[in-house]
Amino acid sequence: MKKILFLDRDGTLIFEPPVTFQVNTLEEMFLLPNVVSSLKQFVENGFELILVTNQDGLDTDANPRKNYENINSKLFHILETEQIKFSEIFECPHFEKDNCNCRKPKTGMVDAYLLENRGKIDFANSYMIGDSERDLGLAKNIGIIGYKIDFNANPGDEFSWKYITSEILHKPRKAEYSRHTKETKISVELNLDGSGNYDIKTGLNFFDHMLEQIGKHGNFDLKISCNGDLEIDEHHTIEDVAIALGNCFKEALGDKRGIARYADSFSTQKILPMDESLATVSIDISARPELVFSAPKMREYVGDFPTELLKHFYQSFCIASGINMNMKLEGENTHHIVEISFKAFARCLREGVKVSGNDIISTKGVL
Repeated sequence: MKKILFLDRDGTLIFEPPVTFQVNTLEEMFLLPNVVSSLKQFVENGFELILVTNQDGLDTDANPRKNYENINSKLFHILETEQIKFSEIFECPHFEKDNCNCRKPKTGMVDAYLLENRGKIDFANSYMIGDSERDLGLAKNIGIIGYKIDFNANPGDEFSWKYITSEILHKPRKAEYSRHTKETKISVELNLDGSGNYDIKTGLNFFDHMLEQIGKHGNFDLKISCNGDLEIDEHHTIEDVAIALGNCFKEALGDKRGIARYADSFSTQKILPMDESLATVSIDISARPELVFSAPKMREYVGDFPTELLKHFYQSFCIASGINMNMKLEGENTHHIVEISFKAFARCLREGVKVSGNDIISTKGVL
């Protein structure tokens, strides 16, 4: 899925003269502070850049196309020296009085592009940056978040390039997922960049305690609510929570750009002890789900949790999240074995989802 950054030109990328509201000469063209460094960060984080600009009376004596294209040529040349390129340029040449279908905030400029790319755009992680209410209106009409630039803002102020770039690129990776069937009604809220807060209610006390380990030891904010058919047995609740949680992780990770994945042989491998028990866990956040699992014979239940469903929980999670995991458990005390598996699992997830750069750690270019 493509992440798109839609951009206005005048007043957003370059200063807009306060009297004419139009840049008429190359001498009048000045870039806003932090434009180049900000756009470079967006490109490095996998965003496609698209210019969407109202150009009153383009191709008239008041706004000659040659002048407009000369300014674009100079602007794009400057940006391309930093490997910043626009994939599309859309322009509306009409005046407001013309009541056309393409002038922002109307979507006519981008309708064909959106139709051609239906199903390929990540609208939840695409944005519009402009300097007017028209730009914010376009964002709303497309169905994305819009940010407003003020070219008088100081760097770091709320309406500056520096602030908006940080707001978009460094926002917490959050997701919500609901799963309602005839057997269970589940809702999950996850913040990968949280601080270990959790609120877990599944109707199974020991299972709640284990899921709390994921929040605490993963340093994730995690909220899980499940109303399942426990009058039948525990299977549907445990399985469906794993599926919902896995989907939530997958959604929160997005395109996985910058995550450690497994970085080296130890970064996402955890060997954790708990008294006589030991868990050895390795993960690869690769979109290639697989579980290799081994554990000693355990008693049938620990608390209200059937131990035969421990492997099934991890298997369901791996399939839903697209994570490959190898888990080897050792020990004698069933409580210790199950609990240390969740703690080691959480610690692996915590390391694997850490953002350590801007690259996608794969020769394929995708994860």
